[in-house]
Amino acid sequence: MVLISNNSKEKGFEKLDVVKKYLLKIFTIMSKEAREQLMDLNLSKSELKEVKKELAFLPDEKQKEYLKELSKKNYS
Repeated sequence: MVLISNNSKEKGFEKLDVVKKYLLKIFTIMSKEAREQLMDLNLSKSELKEVKKELAFLPDEKQKEYLKELSKKNYS
């Protein structure tokens, strides 16, 4: 399969559905504050990995809310 071609009948990589979906996603990076809060929680490595996955696609405000709830549960 050729992904890049001068032939207009063949699809380029940017026309593949999986690439379109990937490029349309909004990626966010955890702020320094969020990372510090996360490290302050008493979580195992596997729990930490799961939480990072959850936070990765949340906007900054939602990350803060999520971490606030986690810290409440963690210190209860």
